[in-house]
Amino acid sequence: MRKFLLFLLTFATASLANTLDYALIKKGEPSENTMLLIGGIQGDEPGGFLAASIVATDYNITKGSLWVVPNLNFPSIIERSRGTKGDMNRKFAHVDKNDPDYNSVMKIKDVITDKNVTLILNLHDGSGYYRDKFINKDENPDKWGNTCIIDQSTLPGSKYPELESIASSVKDVLNKHLIDQKHQYHIKNTHTAMGDKEMLKSLTYYAITQNKSAFANEASKNLNAEQRTYYHLIAIEEYMKKAGISFTRPFNLDVKSVKRAIEKEIRLELENSYAISLKNLKPLINFVPLKKGELNYSSPNPLIAVIKENGSFKVQYGNRFVTRLKPQYFEFAKPLDEISLISDGSELALKSGDKFSVKKSFKVKALKNVRVNVIGYGTKSIDESEQEVTKNSLNKSYSIDKDSKIYRVEFYKNEDGKEKFAGMILAEFK
Repeated sequence: MRKFLLFLLTFATASLANTLDYALIKKGEPSENTMLLIGGIQGDEPGGFLAASIVATDYNITKGSLWVVPNLNFPSIIERSRGTKGDMNRKFAHVDKNDPDYNSVMKIKDVITDKNVTLILNLHDGSGYYRDKFINKDENPDKWGNTCIIDQSTLPGSKYPELESIASSVKDVLNKHLIDQKHQYHIKNTHTAMGDKEMLKSLTYYAITQNKSAFANEASKNLNAEQRTYYHLIAIEEYMKKAGISFTRPFNLDVKSVKRAIEKEIRLELENSYAISLKNLKPLINFVPLKKGELNYSSPNPLIAVIKENGSFKVQYGNRFVTRLKPQYFEFAKPLDEISLISDGSELALKSGDKFSVKKSFKVKALKNVRVNVIGYGTKSIDESEQEVTKNSLNKSYSIDKDSKIYRVEFYKNEDGKEKFAGMILAEFK
């Protein structure tokens, strides 16, 4: 299965021969008081899985223990579906062994019941705005958006028994940081044990039956992705504080900064050889060097997936299409770890997978038994080392990004009487 098990922030490799599985990311120090954060149980709720992913990749836990599952139902996230095989959040009272979600449900149950887990927060995006009384079609008691959800008021014997009190304090903090007063948060107690047939099947109620203090946070589907994520992050931080978790993050907690965190550049490493930066890419990149057989890829972001489809590879960031890679198959040599070039008069020492910036021109120094191919450089030379390459000398159609600023520089090594792919670097013109 494609499963990430990350401690802090490391790379995890995925094989396309297997199915998409969720990531379990453990941050901080091992503790008997661990908070479990879950996003993506329903794939059409990006606020939840984006917020959990940002916590997994960007937050530094300085005290306490946090486990993050940002993409619990990864196939449904990729397909932008509530559930490709039915609603996973209705399979925790019972799931048939033949159900495609069986393995994921049983595995997350094991995580929930781990002796170290004491507080669980499940993230959702819900319709409209919950209100105690009917106001209009978007604001009424049947809506779920912008609520702090609890199954019952208290859970005696648990680590954090005062569920309603905790949720209420989180709600109060959320309401101090509203983008608009219409976004007011409320407590929604589903009183699940009293007979709510749907909620009896849910993840949070399963956690309650295991004596785990469980909460859900809902952001309204009436909001855009960064606004939903913003509210989720406020809630997550408050629940972390309740669990004794201290943290730092590299951005201010406001909507613009959250949007930048969502849309920041993400590294995708291919075949343990080179990398592509996933930002503002063209919808199709041709002649991408790959090995025949299974594709190995890795990324520090657990929402990245590369899926084989009709002879090419679709790259997804959660439910967002990033690009499509059309392969050209090669034998691979060991990726180069000593590449010398001159960029704007300054000498750089790089290795395969690096990206460098250039304003005017660059020149790759010649390497023994290595052919340099600057993709898009219109020269008759077979080896394009020692060539002064400017932006104007490159064919824009060969850039990998929409702004025609980023170009591939590929290396091919003569080895055992064959020419083998030996790595790639990216040149980004400023």
